[in-house]
Amino acid sequence: MKRRIALKQIGLGVSAGLALPSWLAACSTEESPDPQIKYDGVVAIIGAGAAGLYAADILQTNGVKVIILEASDRVGGRLRTLKPSDKPSQSLLFTSPSPLSSDFPIELGADQIIGSDSTWHKILGQLQLATVDLDSIAQDHYFLDNAFVDHNVAELDSDFVAAKAFLENLSNYTGGNLSVQQAIQAAGINARVHGILNSWIGNRYGANNEALGIKPLAEGLSQLVRNKTRLLLKANPMQDALLSRFSNVVTAVQVNKAVKAIDYSESKIVISGDHILTAGTSEPFVVEADKVIITVPVSILKAGDILFNPTLPSDKLVALSNMEMEASFRVLLDFKMNFWGEESGFLYGGAESPEYLNAGVGRSEGIKTLSLTVNGSKAASFSSLGTDVLPLLLEEMDTFFQGKATLNIRKDLNDNIISVIQDWTKEKYIRGGISYLKPEGSNQDRLNLATPVSEKIYFAGEATDGRGESGTINGALLSGERAANEIVNSIKA
Repeated sequence: MKRRIALKQIGLGVSAGLALPSWLAACSTEESPDPQIKYDGVVAIIGAGAAGLYAADILQTNGVKVIILEASDRVGGRLRTLKPSDKPSQSLLFTSPSPLSSDFPIELGADQIIGSDSTWHKILGQLQLATVDLDSIAQDHYFLDNAFVDHNVAELDSDFVAAKAFLENLSNYTGGNLSVQQAIQAAGINARVHGILNSWIGNRYGANNEALGIKPLAEGLSQLVRNKTRLLLKANPMQDALLSRFSNVVTAVQVNKAVKAIDYSESKIVISGDHILTAGTSEPFVVEADKVIITVPVSILKAGDILFNPTLPSDKLVALSNMEMEASFRVLLDFKMNFWGEESGFLYGGAESPEYLNAGVGRSEGIKTLSLTVNGSKAASFSSLGTDVLPLLLEEMDTFFQGKATLNIRKDLNDNIISVIQDWTKEKYIRGGISYLKPEGSNQDRLNLATPVSEKIYFAGEATDGRGESGTINGALLSGERAANEIVNSIKA
């Protein structure tokens, strides 16, 4: 499939959750085998993100009837690609009616494929979608001592070398229940590079180094089996790729169905909630199922948005108390020229934005868009500011690039900055970025959260992955696979 043809289809995605681009549907040629088991029951799946779709796909392939209840009006969860048809909302902000100049898909959520041997990368390979290997075509650069420092210069800095060694040995940590920041300080690493370490670790895993527990993080990472290669989809939207692979179960998704209660006290499980209608109105709905897979984010479970009868076992409540899911903020900025380097990959170490991605590298001839990702307490403060964060970000970049950010930021004819902001904190049924464990937690908390209850209630989603994949599409997919297989095995038993 030619890139120019693929790009024409970017706007034809699943804005309402059910329409699938024909070119992507054609890319998926995998046929379902004959059902392996006979089962008269129904499995309800709560949430239509990567975990829910993969679980539904496996169950349906095995002959199990599934229904998928999605609270929002779209499919994909925390995987979302900007569409020309997208309208501004509380969580999606446009600072100008003029579009970004990018001639490649703009990802508002998950934007990387981590691991060339990961399940997600294998799926993309089956769809014959081209990827860009960031590690082979680009180099990361850094903000250090209020200056922009390229990779080669950073590698000669002894403090940077010490920080890199700390990162590379993270999975080997065997100390006490400290925060990552406490462990960094205990290791005697110079404060000059603490910002870079926060970009590499805290921000990467959904928080900041002050909040993130190093021991549970290390326990999870020690179980990691895939490689760490970083890739981008070259010309295709991530959201459409996900929907293409699971097009056979998308028709089972019921959008705008916000689950409020799950009663599993009797033989049949009763699921009830609100069916969200137009103009902000709703009506109650009730669904019966024999088994349920819960894939909603940790933030929803911790808030008690879904009431369980009986209440969940204590080990799950303890696990949730040891987890958090903080704010997450994505900003897309367009510039008239690239002043950070066309062959740059990530820029790390900022205080306002810990992560800048040179979004067009390897994907475009016009590489003038930066994608900024901020997680944790800084993202929470950004959420309260909305579009007023732009001066802060430009001021930080001006410090590193001698005023070139403000000079070159694209504006429309009315002098409005051209940018897009996705505030995941304000997505009603997500409310944050990715799960992380606090210092007092352990990787066992993820395993406990994943454990089925009474062979009726099953759990999936990135938060339930205990093999170092939490916070990734791959982790979500693997968790959906695990939960589906647990149900299949319980039926066969």
